[in-house]
Amino acid sequence: MVAIRTFDSALVLRAPSDGAETSTAAETGIAFDADKFGSFAAVVHVTAIDRTTGDEQAVFSIEADTASGFSSPVAVATLPAVTATGTYEIPLSGRLIEQHELGATHLRIKATLSGTTPSVTYGAYLAPVG
Repeated sequence: MVAIRTFDSALVLRAPSDGAETSTAAETGIAFDADKFGSFAAVVHVTAIDRTTGDEQAVFSIEADTASGFSSPVAVATLPAVTATGTYEIPLSGRLIEQHELGATHLRIKATLSGTTPSVTYGAYLAPVG
């Protein structure tokens, strides 16, 4: 069961209203000075996922970079393959991000889709833990 998390519209990584993704896609990043934060999570709400042939899945990862353009993004945390609707969390911390991308100032979410007819509709945001 996923805990209830505080929602802040400034920390939205992707709105569910953006519609379905049908191929691997990284969202536009948001400014987030990770070294100033302790524990937090990326909360991912999967509202629809295609399971037509049973081999479709989505792998969500959080990427960090030192600039908004994400010229060299670094995956800092990944959620295991998702095959069902629901709410999922990717645990994060400033320390974890700094270990992967020193001086990170921006975060984004990436959905890596696979299978015969991949499609996923989801929203994601960052929220404090604790």
